[in-house]
Amino acid sequence: MRPAAKIASIGAGLATTAAVLLSAAAGAVLLSSCASCDSIVRQTAQPVLAAGIFDAVEADQGGHRVFFADQATHGVDVVDISKVNPRFVGVIDVGGATKGLAYAPDRHRLYAGIESGYVAVVDTDPASAHYMHTIDKVTVDQTQADLLDYSAKTHTVYAGTGHSNAVVAIDANTDKVTRRYDARSAVEQPRFDGADGNLYVNTPGDDSLLQMNTATGKVTQTFTIRHCHPSGLAINPTRQLAMVACRSSTGLINLRTGANEVSRTVPGGDLVSYDLGADRFLVGSSHGPKDSSVGVFDGDGRFLAQVQTSDSAHGAVIDDRTGVVYALSAVGMLSFSPSACAPTPDWLNFAGGMSVFLAPLIAFAVFLVWYARRRPNHDPNATARPTWEELQREDLAAEHERMRALEDAIYGPLDA
Repeated sequence: MRPAAKIASIGAGLATTAAVLLSAAAGAVLLSSCASCDSIVRQTAQPVLAAGIFDAVEADQGGHRVFFADQATHGVDVVDISKVNPRFVGVIDVGGATKGLAYAPDRHRLYAGIESGYVAVVDTDPASAHYMHTIDKVTVDQTQADLLDYSAKTHTVYAGTGHSNAVVAIDANTDKVTRRYDARSAVEQPRFDGADGNLYVNTPGDDSLLQMNTATGKVTQTFTIRHCHPSGLAINPTRQLAMVACRSSTGLINLRTGANEVSRTVPGGDLVSYDLGADRFLVGSSHGPKDSSVGVFDGDGRFLAQVQTSDSAHGAVIDDRTGVVYALSAVGMLSFSPSACAPTPDWLNFAGGMSVFLAPLIAFAVFLVWYARRRPNHDPNATARPTWEELQREDLAAEHERMRALEDAIYGPLDA
């Protein structure tokens, strides 16, 4: 082989080998990648938030504000998110330890469930003389008002009462209790589904999600996820999907068929919310200082992103205008954009996985090609090995000489 051709062959072999190694490395990276957004999280110091004891969180999309239920201040902490840097606005005094929150954008009202058993009504209309002040208190239970939900379709606030085993309905027009729905077991998050007109509520003691008829007050269906102990709940009314936060996982329930699936991508949670404008589920997974997080899922329940938070972050909200998620952190408040760290598409993960397995086969094929090319590269001055035909002719010539010697021995030389 000529020197130039030899060099080209070696270069091609090295290039092919490098490509194989790179493809294997890329496949390994794809397989080991996870949708962690920790590297792009923005932290904003907020001393009041850093010192608080929190439960629920709600967003006012039109006013670009976030409300945090702060048990330490016996109020609701307000943060302005209209700018890049969130700004702490102040604390709304609601007169007690705050548990759940619900916001009514059509009425400019914020509702806060108070631990002692009433729901505080806060005026959030900037044009009102009572702006950001409590204007009413509605008693719903003798012991506790916990997590809340508001339906613009029925103009009703639904208040869970925890171990009082009921969900109480409040007419938002009159701030009067209109109905009490008995779940016969301790309740967590209630949600009204505007698509089917039913009320849903988690009962962790039964590992169940109850569907209740708002007209009759009766339980019409029970969805069970074994060993779930559901707490948080949110519903995508368009797809009729309910996401629940279990003790060590998240569950997704099809409200039409009853089919459910469990994911441990986010290891359990507390509160779950669904934002219709962004078509996103958000799960607050509060455990300890080192293992708490917020998870983001799309409207189909497909996991998108997760970031580490402090254990004060029981939930999160998303800004429909910017797509930025906000939650509590050890220094005050964190924010991140899930779209900036979305997981790789399924087809790319498949290609990456296949490259890991195909790389050794490709490498072996490259070796065979290299070896086949290398075999003819012997010394051009060396004696070539005889072919099969040459060996056959040598054997015939040797046989003729032997026969002639035998004849000479018997008959004598022919020229004697």
